[in-house]
Amino acid sequence: MRLQRSPNAQSPAGRFPPNLPALSFSTDIPFRNSHPLASVHHLGMEIDLPEALTKLLARPGLTDLILNGHLHTYIDVGQGLIRTSNPFETQAELAQTLIELGFQTGARVDIAKPISDFVIAGLRFHVVLGHGVSNSPMVSIRKHPATQVRLEHLLEVGMFTDRQLESLKQMLLARENIVVAGATSAGKTTLLGALIAELDERIICIEQIPELVLTEPAISLHERPANQEGLGAISMQQLVIEALRMRPDRIVVGEIRGSEFGVLLQAMNNGHRGTMTTLHCKSLADLPNRLILLGMLSGFDRELTGQMVSQSFDVVLQLERVSGVRKLTQIGRFGQGLKISEVAA
Repeated sequence: MRLQRSPNAQSPAGRFPPNLPALSFSTDIPFRNSHPLASVHHLGMEIDLPEALTKLLARPGLTDLILNGHLHTYIDVGQGLIRTSNPFETQAELAQTLIELGFQTGARVDIAKPISDFVIAGLRFHVVLGHGVSNSPMVSIRKHPATQVRLEHLLEVGMFTDRQLESLKQMLLARENIVVAGATSAGKTTLLGALIAELDERIICIEQIPELVLTEPAISLHERPANQEGLGAISMQQLVIEALRMRPDRIVVGEIRGSEFGVLLQAMNNGHRGTMTTLHCKSLADLPNRLILLGMLSGFDRELTGQMVSQSFDVVLQLERVSGVRKLTQIGRFGQGLKISEVAA
């Protein structure tokens, strides 16, 4: 649906913030804007992306593209964020493009839901419209490899050493339960995908939105948000429970954020070896507090969290960005309670 300003429309008092323009809707579908379009294939569909955007995304080595309104654009090609030219001439043009892309993927992006996540052909979009949330429309695009990245490739780009590579392969062979930790953009999903690529097993991967590149027999399950009536939501916690009934060789959770943590701990305690997950944490020293918080979100106290963690996880791989390069900087072993000992590797 194309957003159009209605000069006669009035916003009822208390319904929207007073600084928001009144809008009316027309249904001249399909969407089009002034930019030439390039079609990309996604789940059997053709999605139209502005050509100017696809050219930016085609930059060699690009992992992130960030547009803060129509004036400020940044890319990351491996050395951190650098500024570049913006392909959009106005805020309205950028906002309209984001609404159109969401519509094409089936994601809701509008005044009532101005923040949305969706994926197009390996590109993860996090969209923020300016409707009472921001002064301008914004989008953060994470570009994932079109094919599975292997551990050998990450060795070549300097993520870890030869000795660390051998340690990683031994962890997989021993079916150890692995946590991949790090700050935002540290390479957690990339390393997790490379670990999965080493295996030829029935791995059930559970993600909030699809980011991992998988090949059979690995399969993927995705969290589903509620519809406009607030119904139909399927949570990460529910997906972990369902995965246990699907004869998995291993369970992988793309990122632990909430109550699914408790269900995953119970699964590992029940004998599901070779489980892997990622979580946000800036160092091994901060990991115990992060685990306590996740335990509280799952209804566990500190003592129970420590007991469950020590009986579940074996090893943590800590990633950091060092001078713009993603590196495996620490490997830790879980002990009793929430004690984590760094090991040389």
